[in-house]
Amino acid sequence: MLSLYQLIKEKRILLTPSQRKLMEYIFSNLEEAVFLNIENLSKKVGVSEATVVRLCKSIGFRGFPDFQKELINVFKDKLTTTSRLKNTVQKVSNEVDVLIKILQTDIENIKNTLDQTSHQEFKKFVQSIDIAERVMIIGLRSAYSLAIFLGIALEFLQKNVWVIQPGIGDMWDRMLSLKTDDLVIGISFPRYTKQTVEVLRFAKERGAKTLALTDSPLSPLAQYADHVLTAQYKMDSFIESFTAPLSLINAVVTALGVFNKKRTMKSLKTLEEIWKDQQVYYNTSK
Repeated sequence: MLSLYQLIKEKRILLTPSQRKLMEYIFSNLEEAVFLNIENLSKKVGVSEATVVRLCKSIGFRGFPDFQKELINVFKDKLTTTSRLKNTVQKVSNEVDVLIKILQTDIENIKNTLDQTSHQEFKKFVQSIDIAERVMIIGLRSAYSLAIFLGIALEFLQKNVWVIQPGIGDMWDRMLSLKTDDLVIGISFPRYTKQTVEVLRFAKERGAKTLALTDSPLSPLAQYADHVLTAQYKMDSFIESFTAPLSLINAVVTALGVFNKKRTMKSLKTLEEIWKDQQVYYNTSK
């Protein structure tokens, strides 16, 4: 049986704006939503009870009771680790408490990311990169760090990569050269950058393959992506955490390297020779 996240990903195109609004509320307020009956849930979100019922059926459930049972299962999976986290640091009073809380929240983000990742979708994500003639990556604002990391890692594997740089101004000019054997990867988390969504839309319309790394199957990037990987990013801080997305990228690139072990070893051997010849790294033996 498909998980709730997988069901939503497969059916996301069929959801109406009201149903998307409802699903976004549930994911953002799971601890509360899981205990609401259909009447209270519809009032909380500002939609009709009929919308709740239609959402349940649209994503493959017989009705609200079956949908609520699945929500409870999702909530139970999250509750165990979350409870341990809250019990560890009830109140932040010093720097060490911050250290523990931040790192344990990152552990929680990685665990949730692993739980919600479809193995089949991950495999297709990796294969799409492997067969692409050219890979274009867009991640703006704080997500630019993820785009750079992915781009550098793919270049290690001798992929033809272009990481779109913010503020250069030639992006749309270069996007005109997109071909059907090219691949465009969009990376964005709330608040989603409009340009990232527009690039994926443009690429999709041009017939290029598209991938998205984002937070939810309801993300605006997902509607223009052939395959989507989602990662948890939430953090009780003034900055979001990209630990889980970074770990997911690491898994993608590693799987890509293992998938073509002979080519990977040849590429890395060549790079090592260049690095040594150009004295790229500090020699600790001196």
